[in-house]
Amino acid sequence: MILLLIAVLSHQRTLIAADNLIQDFIIASQQHSLSGKVVIVAIDDDSIAAFGRWPWRRNLHAKLVNRISEQRPAAIGLDILFSEADLQHPGDDLLLADAIRQSGVVTLPFIFNEIGQAQHVQPPTPILAEAAANMGHVHIKVDYDGLVRSILKQQLPYPHFSTAVLDISGEDYNADMSRTYLIPYAGNVGYFPRVSYRDVIKGNISDNTFTGKLVLVGATATGIGDQYATPVSHDGQLMPGIEVLANVIEGQLNQRILTPAFPWQNLMLNLEFVTLALLSFMLLSPLSALLFNVLFFILLFAVTYIVAIVWGILLAPSAGFLGLIMAYPLWSWHRLDAASRFLTAEFDSLKRDFPVLLTPHHSASFHDFLDKRINALHTTTQQLRDMHRFISDGVNGLPNPNMICDPNGIIRIANQAAASYFGINSPSALLQQPLIPLLQSIHDHQHNQPVINADTLQTMQTIVVEARDDKQRELLVKLAPCKDAKEQHIGWILNIVDVSKLWQAERDRDEAFRFITHDIRAPLSSIISLVELQKFTLGKIETRWLDMIEQHADNALALADDFVQLSRAKSGHYQLSNTNLTDLLHESISDAWINAHTRNITITLTETPAEAYACVDRALFKRAITNLLSNAVKFSPDHSTIICSIRAAGTNWDIAVQDSGIGISPEAQAQLFHTFSRVHQHSHPHIEGTGLGLAFVHTVAQRHHGEVTITSTQGVGSTFHLVVPQS
Repeated sequence: MILLLIAVLSHQRTLIAADNLIQDFIIASQQHSLSGKVVIVAIDDDSIAAFGRWPWRRNLHAKLVNRISEQRPAAIGLDILFSEADLQHPGDDLLLADAIRQSGVVTLPFIFNEIGQAQHVQPPTPILAEAAANMGHVHIKVDYDGLVRSILKQQLPYPHFSTAVLDISGEDYNADMSRTYLIPYAGNVGYFPRVSYRDVIKGNISDNTFTGKLVLVGATATGIGDQYATPVSHDGQLMPGIEVLANVIEGQLNQRILTPAFPWQNLMLNLEFVTLALLSFMLLSPLSALLFNVLFFILLFAVTYIVAIVWGILLAPSAGFLGLIMAYPLWSWHRLDAASRFLTAEFDSLKRDFPVLLTPHHSASFHDFLDKRINALHTTTQQLRDMHRFISDGVNGLPNPNMICDPNGIIRIANQAAASYFGINSPSALLQQPLIPLLQSIHDHQHNQPVINADTLQTMQTIVVEARDDKQRELLVKLAPCKDAKEQHIGWILNIVDVSKLWQAERDRDEAFRFITHDIRAPLSSIISLVELQKFTLGKIETRWLDMIEQHADNALALADDFVQLSRAKSGHYQLSNTNLTDLLHESISDAWINAHTRNITITLTETPAEAYACVDRALFKRAITNLLSNAVKFSPDHSTIICSIRAAGTNWDIAVQDSGIGISPEAQAQLFHTFSRVHQHSHPHIEGTGLGLAFVHTVAQRHHGEVTITSTQGVGSTFHLVVPQS
């Protein structure tokens, strides 16, 4: 209906008054520079004061024509009517005719008088008409609202005065001979250069004022001549008819054309913008649609303005403006009606399907129909939000990372455990993120490929897989599809369980079983065998057997002690305190001195600050340093030197123990910190060890958020670095 109304209004120009206002604004805003070829000789108030009241004698006009002609103008348009002979001064007509004839470039005006259906021409007197170089009518078309927007260029067979002047001048100009010519006003009243009639008569002008110019002579004084309201008139100013003629001539010289748009152009323009506005109402939110409607309003005016400037076509956009103004309230009413019906239907549906949600609620004493529906739906929506909050809190309370995604893998709900797993402060930062990129670092054990990919989301099947992430955590990943009441796939539930501790517990159990069945059993079996052998031996117990029993007992005790300490390091509670590592290193060196001294091994301390504080478990960390020193003494040759140091490495302390021992191959270094690993068991079987000392150091370093590393060259020695954060 709106489009049909706009089409009718655009075609019939019903809104012509509004269109004229818009077009007048565009015309008034197109002020442009002048060619400099048009000069007005104004019969102004100063001239009236100098030569008396109007009309003046024609010998004065003859003098004016002579003065102007002396400077050889291109044309003179004498916009003064001489329809009757001067009976009081008959000689003046002869003088004026002679001046006009001698000039040879003077155009005289004439007018039409309409008597009924007939037009009566009032030309100049014959003597002047014969002397004139050309003649033209000076009729100006006044519109219904009193404004002058156009002229009738030709009243057959007579041309307009402006055309007649241009024909004489020999200038190139727009020769469009359409009946109605829209005036492309160059500027406001007084925009064209004026020379007073009085100054010309008295010779108060320069010698080249009129040379090669188109000189228009006409009245501008108050009370004489014609004055018109125009689109460029401001503050009630009227434009003299001679200046209107100057604007017409200037427009023709500059080839500036203003043409009313064709009806089909106006129709297409208005329908296009109103249609775009209606489409925006369909596709956008109310606020966005309103903003777009305002934007289309501005664009419609901009297009009208640009088309007028660039192509000189005056469009009639008022029907489009009216359509844009009407479209929003009408469409809003339509949406309001549709919303009301929708709310009614949805509320009735909720009452049928979810009666538990619709608890009684209190409302104000008076509401209109739509308010009641909105209030009821608001209450139901709030209850749904509460249920969603209940579900979200339930998911957030789960200890393992859990996320709920849509069918495309976009995260909709995530708990705090999931945020912590991915190193994010808040679960809200995970929302709206794609799931697949987050899981790229989690690879399954079998194929070493990401556990979830785009193909996985297409299967719509439950997936349970064992995996490992980039931090070497052992994981159990489960992805299960979600379905709605209609068995439609609506999303995914992802659960990630960190089973690293569980599997570590299993490994620890296996190690304990191995320890009991093999490592601790071997020395005990040896002791029992020696005791049984003694039962069958007569005489005194030999010392060598006692030494062997003692050695095996010591080995069993050391193995048990190391195993207990390793178990405590892995699972025990650390009693952290701010400890000076320099003191710990001194104490460990003192404890290792006896074993080192018996083999003439020197332990030196270099690059060690007086204070090197770190937050550590004093007993366990001291044992870790002692284990490094014990290994260094054990694998160093006699009469060698062990160098210890503590230095700052960024925000960490680096405790280094350097020996001159047998060194460790790169292949053996990979197994060095594993439990029960004795890399020199075959190459140096005489060097005893349990294989738990370095595993203990590695565990203590990790539990203190540090690390232990080694740099070693076979036959040269090894350097162990125990790194721990500074406090």
